[in-house]
Amino acid sequence: MKAIKIISYLILSLIFLYILSGFFLLPYIAKKEIVKNLDEILITKTKIEKIYFNPLTLNLELKGFSLLDEKEQEVVGLKNLFIDFRALKSIEKKHFHIKNILLEGIYLNIIEEEKGVFNLASLLKPTKTKEEETNQKEKTKLIDFLVSKIVLKDTNIDFTSFTDKKKYNLHLKDINYTIYDFGTFKNSLSSNNLQFKLNENTDVKISGGIKIEPFLAYGKITISNLKIKEILDFDKSLFNFELNPEANINLALNYNIDTTNDFNLFLNSEIFEINDLKLNQNQKEIARLNKLDLKYFSFDLNNQELNFKDLTINDLYANMILDKNGVNFANLLKEQKDEKEIKSSNQENNENNLNNKPWKINLENINLNANFDFHDILNNSKLNIKDIKAKTSNINIVDDKINIKGANLVTLDTKYIDNNNKLNISSSKTDLTHDDIFINGSKIEVSNSALKKDNVIFEDKKSKIKITTNNIDLELSKLSIFDEISFDLSNLKLNKFGFEDKNSNISLSSKNSNLKLNNFLLDKEKNISINQTELYDTNVNFFDSNSSFDINTKKTNLKISNFSLKKDAIVIGQILLKDPKIDILNMESKLKIEAKNINLDLKKLISKENFFKIEKTNLNNPHISIILPKNSQAKGEIEKNSINKQEVDKKVENKKTTRVNLGPINIKNMTLDFEDKSLAIPFKTTISKLKGAVSAVKNRADSTSNLEINGVVDDYGVAKITGIVNPNDIRILTDINMKFQNISMKNFTPYTAKFVGRAIKDGKLELDLNYNISESNLKAKNSIIIKKLELGDKIESKDAVSLPLDLAITLLQDSSNTIDLNLPVSGNVDDPEFSIAAIVWKAFVNLITKAITAPFSLIGSLFNFSEDEINSVDFNLKESEITPIQKETLDKIATILKSKKEFAISFSPSFDEKNEKEKIANQRALNIQKYLIEEKSIDKKQVVLEKDIKKSSSNIDLNIKEIKK
Repeated sequence: MKAIKIISYLILSLIFLYILSGFFLLPYIAKKEIVKNLDEILITKTKIEKIYFNPLTLNLELKGFSLLDEKEQEVVGLKNLFIDFRALKSIEKKHFHIKNILLEGIYLNIIEEEKGVFNLASLLKPTKTKEEETNQKEKTKLIDFLVSKIVLKDTNIDFTSFTDKKKYNLHLKDINYTIYDFGTFKNSLSSNNLQFKLNENTDVKISGGIKIEPFLAYGKITISNLKIKEILDFDKSLFNFELNPEANINLALNYNIDTTNDFNLFLNSEIFEINDLKLNQNQKEIARLNKLDLKYFSFDLNNQELNFKDLTINDLYANMILDKNGVNFANLLKEQKDEKEIKSSNQENNENNLNNKPWKINLENINLNANFDFHDILNNSKLNIKDIKAKTSNINIVDDKINIKGANLVTLDTKYIDNNNKLNISSSKTDLTHDDIFINGSKIEVSNSALKKDNVIFEDKKSKIKITTNNIDLELSKLSIFDEISFDLSNLKLNKFGFEDKNSNISLSSKNSNLKLNNFLLDKEKNISINQTELYDTNVNFFDSNSSFDINTKKTNLKISNFSLKKDAIVIGQILLKDPKIDILNMESKLKIEAKNINLDLKKLISKENFFKIEKTNLNNPHISIILPKNSQAKGEIEKNSINKQEVDKKVENKKTTRVNLGPINIKNMTLDFEDKSLAIPFKTTISKLKGAVSAVKNRADSTSNLEINGVVDDYGVAKITGIVNPNDIRILTDINMKFQNISMKNFTPYTAKFVGRAIKDGKLELDLNYNISESNLKAKNSIIIKKLELGDKIESKDAVSLPLDLAITLLQDSSNTIDLNLPVSGNVDDPEFSIAAIVWKAFVNLITKAITAPFSLIGSLFNFSEDEINSVDFNLKESEITPIQKETLDKIATILKSKKEFAISFSPSFDEKNEKEKIANQRALNIQKYLIEEKSIDKKQVVLEKDIKKSSSNIDLNIKEIKK
């Protein structure tokens, strides 16, 4: 009994001693030892306000803990630490259990010195202890533990860095953190919540769960109004730009970490925004972003997949500058590594990438609104692109494979100015769309593309060239770029196009251009092939002020098939030109050429070095009109053009000759109108139903070409041209026959009015012209037959030849009223004074002049009489009777007058006043008149006795007159 009592007192004493020690002794010893030991190992001074321990509840509380530096500034502080142990549960469940841990008022003052050393890292005093190697690597199982609740309350962290010239401060304030059921016992999944404020503006919230073994963590991180500048200012030496203080990031990020098997990480965002971003470099704004808004982002480490959805970039502005230091955007980050380190790092990364499977990157619904400026200071040029709008419905990236769907790029205005080269380029309203783009390494495939552009202006002030376009509409399908470039179909619509070269004084413009290309291919050998090219319904104007030519084409339809370019050799299977309307006007001479209904078919065209060939040419249904203006070209201009042509010919001769082979040329149903407005009465004629062929035309020295052309002149005339020529030089060989039959002479009134002052009332013309040139020597036969020619009224013309044409025509016509003329021409065409037209015209004028001035010679030849036999009646002195001598002459005259009823013989009395009297002159004349009328039965109208008397000779001279109707 006594022993039990002693034991009871002993136990009570121990309990009392335990309680006293726990309440008083243990806190005192703990405080003293903690301060002592920390002061021994740390360079700071330790202060503890109070330690409280409840041995009954096993609650531990520490108040007013702080570490002070030599300046008595607090480095680490803790207002209150409270720990609530659960020993009974720990013993019962065989684990270490803490119910609550409260850490209140923690304060950390972290300082980074100039050399990059942190104050907290250097709190330990230096020691001289030898390094002891411990090889105990036996794995021991740690006791399970469980902390039911950990609370971090009112924690503040100050971070100060002196590594930069300017002191950097970062404050984490009002940190509150709560975690439940943290530990390895029961493998509990603990929940935790963390909130704090970064500096004055940023709120950070983290909530989620965590598991120790195996390590699992999930949760959500929310960051509001994170000021980017406050983070980047930590080390300004890394950055070569200045950021505005208003720039901020908003983020809501879900995370999931699982190490059950491997390390798996999955992240996805609910909010990711960058707002009010402005970058300045050298006191210039280089970038500005109103807002970047990413609605959804996910990162899957296990599947190696990145997903971005609904990305919107609003009001992005980029100002790129190129100067002697390079491009400003390339220098945003200052170099921290030398090239060797960078190369080594890149090499290691490349080796690591080889061992990894490719990442998958998916982007959906991307929208961009931006403006872009580029200033090239080195080359004194500027580029400005306004209101850029870009969007894609989907971008998929796997390794080096990229697939882009629904891409669209729209710009409002684009301007490029090159001050050095005086070059300006501007465009407005560009709209570029791609349905599907697939990129595999260096291979690019685009299914369908469309480009729409309001206008483009290209102006080269140096070369004085200006190009303008209006309303471009381009469609492209199945574009492929790899070793070869190809596309299936291209449609280009161009409302207006203008080209102006002020140096060459030429301009080219088009309206409503429509161009279609099928199956284009540019292979790796730089060869080009196009299955078919079509230009349709296009209006083109070409103006050359040097030559004063203005050319207009309307409704041009051009089709080129099987085009091929290989090693500077061009091969075209077929060229078709159909139904264009072409107007050619010489602005100086006013010469006008019109063409319509042209159907030109060129078969197999080949062009390569020093060789050009067209296998066959068909020209169907063309209607060509040539109109000479009212005022023809001056002689000086003709000579000027001739000189220019000679200069051109000399230049051509200096070039290496290209071998030309033009296959047969076939003409069918051609109509040719010719109108000459330079005459007082405009001349117009039409040659229709022209058909014919020209054999192959080659430029070999010995080559020849045969030609045969037939047509209808006006309503009832016919024309035929046949012959053979040397196409290289007609002076070497030309043998041409041109026949015109049943040509109405009435149509030639404009020319006869101009050159002979008379209209043509009626008549038909037949021409048979033979021109033979051999070795530059011309022999030409011009057979001209005029039937039933009847002149009309007189027409005043300053160019008209003053000739009595009625008499000449009467003299030239035979009994059937036909004039048959042969005007041979010969000469050397190399003679610069030689002109076929001039020679023919001179021969014709000489013939008419001869008919008028020597009519007896002409008319006598018709009756085989000599001129001397009929041009006078000879009398001896003082004789007046008609003797056989006079009868011979008068009988021949009678024969002519009976045949030519439209002619009359006129004569005057004549005597020799020195030897005769006037009376005998009258008697001679009366005797001649009487003989012709009474003896030969000649009409009185055909015998005209003039009143005037000639006194120089006894012979009476005869004259031929036309009887006026």
